[in-house]
Amino acid sequence: MKKKMFSYICSILILGNYLNLFPVSADSTTNEVCLGDINSDHKINEKDILILRDYLHNRKTFTKQEFILADINEDLSVNIFDFVLLKKKISDGIDYGTSINNSADMVADLRKGRNFYFFPSGPWTNGGCFDCGWTSSNIAFNKAMEITITNDASGKYHYLSGEYRSAINYSYGYYECSMIPIKADGVDTGFFTYTGPSEGDPWDEIDFEFLGYDTTKVQLNYYTDGVGEHEYMLDLGFDAMEGYHTYGFLWLEDSITWYVDGVARYTVTENIPSNPSKIMVNAWPGIGVDTWLKPFSGDVPLTAKFQWITWTSLETLSKEN
Repeated sequence: MKKKMFSYICSILILGNYLNLFPVSADSTTNEVCLGDINSDHKINEKDILILRDYLHNRKTFTKQEFILADINEDLSVNIFDFVLLKKKISDGIDYGTSINNSADMVADLRKGRNFYFFPSGPWTNGGCFDCGWTSSNIAFNKAMEITITNDASGKYHYLSGEYRSAINYSYGYYECSMIPIKADGVDTGFFTYTGPSEGDPWDEIDFEFLGYDTTKVQLNYYTDGVGEHEYMLDLGFDAMEGYHTYGFLWLEDSITWYVDGVARYTVTENIPSNPSKIMVNAWPGIGVDTWLKPFSGDVPLTAKFQWITWTSLETLSKEN
């Protein structure tokens, strides 16, 4: 009876794999061989799923190393439960970044759902190069906050998407976000601070902008009283859409330093913005900016994911150091 039940469950899961009932994200690159990387290619992806499937159907034998890497739940056996865990590990997105700093002055753990520090933008559009309207209905919480670009069935806009903004403005300190951007031509996924004329302030802004045509890089930029053109393309050394990484910046009176996974990567020291600003994350398709973002195909839905956002004041940073 147990053998029949095992075969039945296995058949269902494998059929689900063929029918894409258990979606698998794109390859997830790791820095070292780890559980789930059965073929030791430093990636956890569908290739590992296929190898484990063949083993469970007695079409493949494992070496000792493969057996260890396939034993996801570390119970000294490889079975259907490891298959399920491996599928979940891939579909949830691997977390490569630094851990959340629960000692920060502002902690928005979006894995737990909506957070009172933030609220959705909309219903409105920024216009200009933003080819979408903002709506709270395009923001969902499922083990992370998900912002999804969709068609606008009402016809008011070409597309709908979401933007999450802080309720108050923040000043100098360390800002950090764990996220996975969208990989698609014509799309921008952002984590940034902003204030401007709509709040009675000069336009000040500090950006991480992921241009969807190449998520192995991120564009860094800032504006001071409306003056920008400080763009810098940072080569990440990995594909940001393959898993969660942390992106942060230390905003001081005389400098801005951008961090990736806790490592300082780029610093500027000229004409630094000074006005307290909202913290924002969003994802949007562009229009009229094909030379920057490339043309948007219109293939939707597309989803960006955000695990958490934190801000740590300079006073708290000084105590920690």
